[in-house]
Amino acid sequence: MLTIALEQATFHAYHGFYPEETIIGNDFVLDIAVRIPGTVPVDDLSETVNYQGIYEVAKTVMAVPRLLLEEVVYELSDVLKQRYPAIQKSIVTLRKMNPPMGASIRNSLVSLEKEY
Repeated sequence: MLTIALEQATFHAYHGFYPEETIIGNDFVLDIAVRIPGTVPVDDLSETVNYQGIYEVAKTVMAVPRLLLEEVVYELSDVLKQRYPAIQKSIVTLRKMNPPMGASIRNSLVSLEKEY
């Protein structure tokens, strides 16, 4: 298997359950890893998953506010699989930095691992 990944892509987005989160927004850190068959060497971009394409999908999905981070990671994994049918596994991890909980917490985290 061949893994293609983006690590620590940062976004300012408006995901959150509480009304102030949809107004003020928050900083998010996104890790995405996808696996495709890797039995032969890849020498052409059309034979792999373009990490620029992964970023474009992430940017589009992150721009649509969602109440729950779970919705975001499911949407990301679904859109990636649609765009790149060769994906056999994906791991999407989304961190909300400094979640508004009235406590000193670096981040909350939701991670989804899917096999297709």
